[in-house]
Amino acid sequence: MKLRLITSVTALLLFSAAHAQFLNRNSLPAFSYSWGAKVGFDANATYVINADIEGHELTEYAQDTQVGNFSALIIRLSSRSLFFQSGLGLSFNKSCFYIDLNSWDPESETKREMSCSYQFKSLTLPLQVGYHIVNSPPYCMSAYTGPRLHYTPQKFYQVQYQYPEPYQFTDTPTELIMGWTIGLSINIGRQFLDFEYEATINPISGPMTDLSNTDPASSYRLNKRLGIMSFSYGIMF
Repeated sequence: MKLRLITSVTALLLFSAAHAQFLNRNSLPAFSYSWGAKVGFDANATYVINADIEGHELTEYAQDTQVGNFSALIIRLSSRSLFFQSGLGLSFNKSCFYIDLNSWDPESETKREMSCSYQFKSLTLPLQVGYHIVNSPPYCMSAYTGPRLHYTPQKFYQVQYQYPEPYQFTDTPTELIMGWTIGLSINIGRQFLDFEYEATINPISGPMTDLSNTDPASSYRLNKRLGIMSFSYGIMF
């Protein structure tokens, strides 16, 4: 009976020691939870992927980079070397570009320039993973990447075209836009600075609509996406 008791106690101690070693910080990363907030501004540039007017592919456009702003609440799970980050933000983006309606014709010697300016507000949800390049408190430098979702209701989207006759059309927003981000974060204590670039993956607007007909005009297509360079300041708690 004593031998069984001693054997059982010894096995229990060995199991506890092995379990503690398995859960040791050197064996598995221990994640800590923190949250924070940040505000910043961004530069928005429009990229026209393809444009067709009445069956003609347009090839020349120019974009005018404009400044927007954003704010966000952040939730972060962080270990010694890795972190996962999400949260909820509100962003205000705007941009403008100009496109030559005669650029499809190589023999054309004149330009028929159409301009498009738009602005929209969206709720944002980042899903990012990062790596601490330097982690020597209070100093930390991290690189991160991951998708960001933008939700833009139609009432928060405004677009204005300046077009030559006889064109009269508009468009509506893509309510759910996905972007991919890469960034660098520098922490000093609880304060941090984020430098980030985001490229939207899907078009930011839907089918173009003929204002004289109010039906989707399949002969008009303008596929545009955004490149967003941003800078922000924040505090973690």
